[in-house]
Amino acid sequence: MRRHKILVVDDEVPNLRLLRRVLSEEHDIFEAASGQEGVNLLEKEEISLIITDQRMPSMTGVQLLEQSLKIRPDAIKILLTGYTDVQALIDAINAGHVYKYIPKPWDADELKLTVRRALEAFELKERNDNLVIELSGALTELENLSVGTIRALADALDAKCDYTAGHSLRVSRIAVLIGRQMGLPEDTLRDIELGGILHDIGKIGVPESILWKPDKLTAEERSIMSRHPVKSAEIIGDLKGLVRAREYVKHHHEFFDGSGYPDGLEGENIPIGARIILVSDAYDAMTTDRPYRKAIGHVRAIEELRKLAGTQFDPVVVTNLLSLTEDGGKEMDKIIAEQFDESFIGLTLASVDPAKTGRQYREEAERRARLAGSEP
Repeated sequence: MRRHKILVVDDEVPNLRLLRRVLSEEHDIFEAASGQEGVNLLEKEEISLIITDQRMPSMTGVQLLEQSLKIRPDAIKILLTGYTDVQALIDAINAGHVYKYIPKPWDADELKLTVRRALEAFELKERNDNLVIELSGALTELENLSVGTIRALADALDAKCDYTAGHSLRVSRIAVLIGRQMGLPEDTLRDIELGGILHDIGKIGVPESILWKPDKLTAEERSIMSRHPVKSAEIIGDLKGLVRAREYVKHHHEFFDGSGYPDGLEGENIPIGARIILVSDAYDAMTTDRPYRKAIGHVRAIEELRKLAGTQFDPVVVTNLLSLTEDGGKEMDKIIAEQFDESFIGLTLASVDPAKTGRQYREEAERRARLAGSEP
């Protein structure tokens, strides 16, 4: 890990000196005795991590962190607090996008460990952001589709969201089988395959704290997550060979009754590939184990698809999936895993052991459990 710039803010000078003594060996420490001093330093320095006391005159720690979002939005934020009101603390954390709160009095070793993990998260986000830029640039430069590039995009998402490893490729293959069942032309099937592989690539830009969150997402977090179809389309860009696949990706969360996103399209105004990918995505999500829940199984998945046909899902697409899974989905699973002869760009399933996926998710769940256990 490189040497980072850390801003520590506290209206009590002895606390600032103590924080400097604990952290200055590995990082550059900038001190502020008030929220406004902290804001001034944020405007001047490339701060990676902010550690602030909550209770300060004029400007509280949360108010400082809220202002920091406009100046250093990517800086990791740690709040030092003596709060005993849990709900007030949760509201404060949501308002300031706090990575973690540390109750007073804090332990030096625990603080150093938290700082190390926070900065690792900062560096990981940097790498992810650079990856988005690099992938966008690579796709813009390519006029001819490269199997290696598409594979790299899918693998990049699997590396970040390891609890969904292999998901995009399975969705792609289910979608192609549905499209073939519907008698769609070969060029459309090719774009459906590409759209299925790339439908979630925009999640590369979604913070890990949201992707790995084991609890129900807040309204703000749902809003961030709901942007991933548009982000996916932006990463694909205007490459000629991906124009139609890009539309499938952008609209794969449009619902048949018009209640989906991002544009509220309905019925046949939704591109056919997007309608097929939505059904394929839902079926795979319901029939695949995840670290935070077990698969509900083929029978219940089909019940859900039937129940929502005509509202969330295109009923014609659902009917064609049902035709493919009359044996409980066994034959389709075998084709997807072993003999996908219909592939148009030669991709094969990643060599992923499902029993070993989800490490990142489980680590985040364990961290949140420890945090909950430390609440006063």
